[in-house]
Amino acid sequence: MKATTFFLIFTTNLLGHAAFGQAKGNFDYRDMSNVHFVHPHQQPMAAVLAVLPRPGEVEFRIRGLSNVTADSYLAIFTMTQVGESQREADELMGAKIDSVRARLRTAGADAELFTDMISFLPIYETDAIKKIFSKTTYNEIPAGFELKKNLHFRYRDPRVLELLVTICAQSEIYDLVRVDYFIDDIEKKKAEMMVKGEALLKSRMARHELLMNEDFKTKDRQLAEGFAVHYPVEQYRTYTTYHSTKLNKSTGETKAGQMTKAQFFLPKMSKDYDFVLNNSILEPVIQIEYEIAMRMTPKPIEAQKPIEVVKKEKEFLLISPDGQVKVLAL
Repeated sequence: MKATTFFLIFTTNLLGHAAFGQAKGNFDYRDMSNVHFVHPHQQPMAAVLAVLPRPGEVEFRIRGLSNVTADSYLAIFTMTQVGESQREADELMGAKIDSVRARLRTAGADAELFTDMISFLPIYETDAIKKIFSKTTYNEIPAGFELKKNLHFRYRDPRVLELLVTICAQSEIYDLVRVDYFIDDIEKKKAEMMVKGEALLKSRMARHELLMNEDFKTKDRQLAEGFAVHYPVEQYRTYTTYHSTKLNKSTGETKAGQMTKAQFFLPKMSKDYDFVLNNSILEPVIQIEYEIAMRMTPKPIEAQKPIEVVKKEKEFLLISPDGQVKVLAL
């Protein structure tokens, strides 16, 4: 029986040659559940070969983790401007954006800026007495206008984000929506993990053959491997902090301190893996999991020992009238 090999490749949130993850802005912060502390169950990657080996089978599994620092970042700030007319709203917002650009140049910040138009909406008077309508179209005339835009900042040094927050705040832009993490060449990171995983797999197989005095050449093989990518936004956890009890010195009364919600980055632990690339981390990183599994199954007996077919030569017999049998040599 011929050995069978199959491959299973899967990815999570993978975009072409560039992967990105999200750090924490104010996006989804306001909807955090009120829990004291949430520790994620460290679930392993989905099993590539989930079925346990049957009798006579041997299975090897290698799991790896790579902590990848982003090559570039994208921070998004949102801004809203209202005005009595379209021109006023546009001019006021344009002044804010121009001030941001000027402060970026003055600070020498290595960041690119892109303005993303989101919406332009009329604002109508809520008081029925004050409503004004057009004499020609009879449409209600807006009392003002609301303009929304997003500012996209691309940068490579993560420390630039603190400067961007300060610059935007000076221009009355306060809402940091999100920060995306980008990897320039994720295929290279995956290739490094594959080389490491394959080396460990071969080493483990060779050790098993030596210790068990077993020859894997007599077995069929099945191979499966896969990847999973985890972004920082998926690995922030929420907890509720407790302040110490407050004491009123004048009255001697005490009462519980204020509880506040907070978040922290909790990456996957290295203890669950056979190898880890870039184990020591400081900033939030993109984590790539890799798993490779090899299953050995016994070959059928007929495949292991070919049946020997003996070919016999034809014989010609001569039977005489008196019943005697002679073999003729032809």
